[in-house]
Amino acid sequence: MLKRLALGVLTTWAAGGFLVEVNRAVSSWDNRSEFFGAGGWRFHTPQTDALARTLNAARPAIPPGAVIAFMAPDDPPGVEFTAWRWAAYLMPDYDVIPVKDPATGVIAQYAIAFRMEIHHPRAEPLRKLPDGWLYRVKP
Repeated sequence: MLKRLALGVLTTWAAGGFLVEVNRAVSSWDNRSEFFGAGGWRFHTPQTDALARTLNAARPAIPPGAVIAFMAPDDPPGVEFTAWRWAAYLMPDYDVIPVKDPATGVIAQYAIAFRMEIHHPRAEPLRKLPDGWLYRVKP
């Protein structure tokens, strides 16, 4: 009895996962691939490709090992956190921290705003990026 129950649960779970993956694969075919929720961030999606282009354009102006404050719009909720984690993943030679971190004002040397601008007296614009801005954080 227990084996049948475990087999049934496992089969249901596998079928559900299969249907989710099929839905994601078909969504790019019928123009539903522009899913901007936090769950839509996967390799080679428009969001991750735009973030990679932005970070690659910022990389030559930032010395390795620098502390970078990262900011992205949080619409819908959860996207800012997901974008920050992707930025940290895509820039392993840097310490990427979220702008909302309490230590940001003390330790951040640079800031990257993805798909937005930062209006703060300590943020000195360095260059326009493909989908954002690079700033030097003044002491």
